[in-house]
Formats: sequence, structure tokens, C-alpha cells
Amino acid sequence: MADIQDRVRPVGQTRGEDTRRRILNAALDLFGSLGFEATTTRHLAERAEVNLPAIQYYFGSKEGLYRAVIQQIVERIEATSGPVGARITAALAGQPPHQDLLALLFELTDGLVSLILDETLADRDSCRRFFARIEIEQNPAIDTLHDCVARHLLSPAAVLIGRLMHRPPEDEEVRMHMVALMGQAKAFGCWGSDRVLGWRSADPERVRAVQQLLRQHAAAVFRNPEAAE
Repeated sequence: MADIQDRVRPVGQTRGEDTRRRILNAALDLFGSLGFEATTTRHLAERAEVNLPAIQYYFGSKEGLYRAVIQQIVERIEATSGPVGARITAALAGQPPHQDLLALLFELTDGLVSLILDETLADRDSCRRFFARIEIEQNPAIDTLHDCVARHLLSPAAVLIGRLMHRPPEDEEVRMHMVALMGQAKAFGCWGSDRVLGWRSADPERVRAVQQLLRQHAAAVFRNPEAAE
């Protein structure tokens, strides 16, 4: 009997994981398209092709599902930005030269561009709609995502830019440069940019082109004054 249970359990687990994934995918799409308030559990169940109790079973409530969607995005950001964040922390423990600081800033913006434009992700369009939606929706659950972006992207960028400018990361001009640089990457994730550029897709070559463009902008702004002397 125990042997039979061991053989059956993985199938049940796989089924459960598939159901949970389908609910999360449906939620990401609907919360982005309709918003949190307008999305009902019935909408979610129909889109995910599950019964209503399944949402409560896996997530407790619509609010719990919304938080799970955000946590999924947070984990993706952490997986992409965590390694470069560790390298930044290690480098800043010493006195890295200007070019090393700039290279780390390039890595950070490269990763952000990949997160925004990566078409290998099946849910890329849903993510774009979700991020557009949370710009206008107020929901306390979004604070978790804001904290993650600040911790893994904005704060490291401000520290690097501060070192490049010989100013503290809290300096207002440093923060303005950080917002401007991060905003350039974010702009390419907007639907309007696709229309302006005439892009139907962002293939790897276009992703690299955007990354290179941001590198050029950062290098121009944060050129080494000592090297120019």
C-alpha cells in the first residue's frame, strides 16, 4: 500500500501544481486587463478552467491570489537581479575604479531591459498589462512589489550612480539620474513604444540594441572626469 501511495503522490502533486499555475496565469491576465476590483472569482475560475472552490483551496481568497501573483513577479525580479546585486555589494565594500562602477551599472540596466522585453516568457504581455494597471490602482499588496524593485534595482542603481558622481545615494541629483535611467528602460515596456518603433516583437537583437543604447546614455552622463584631464 505504501508503495502504491508513493507512486500516486507525484501525479497528484503535478496535477495540483498545474492547477495552481493555471489559476496564477489567469489571475495575472485578468488583474492586468480588468483590475483587482473588477475581476471576480467567477471570472478567474472560468479563465483558468477550474471550479470556484479551487481558488479558495490554493489561495484562500481573491486577495490571497492577488498577493500570490505579486510574489511570483517578485521572485522573478530577485532571480534576475540578485546575482548582480551580490556583485555590486561585494564591489562597493572596497573602492572600485570608475570603469568597474560603470560596468556594474550596465549589468543592472541590462537585466532590467531583459525583464521588460524578454519574449521567451509566455506571460510577457500579461505582465505588461499588470504593470500598467498597478500604476493607476491603489492596493496595499503592491507595496511588496515596490519594495522589491527598490531593493534590487533602484537602491543599487542609486548607490552606483552616487559613487560615479562622488555623492551620497540620497542626494537629490543622484536620485533624479537614477529615475531617469531606470525610466528609459521602463519606457520600452509601454505599448506606445511598440507603435512608435513599429515593433511587432522584441527579438534578441532588439533587446541587445536597447541594452546598448542605455549603456551609451549612461556612459555619456557618467563619463570619468579624471580620464578627461
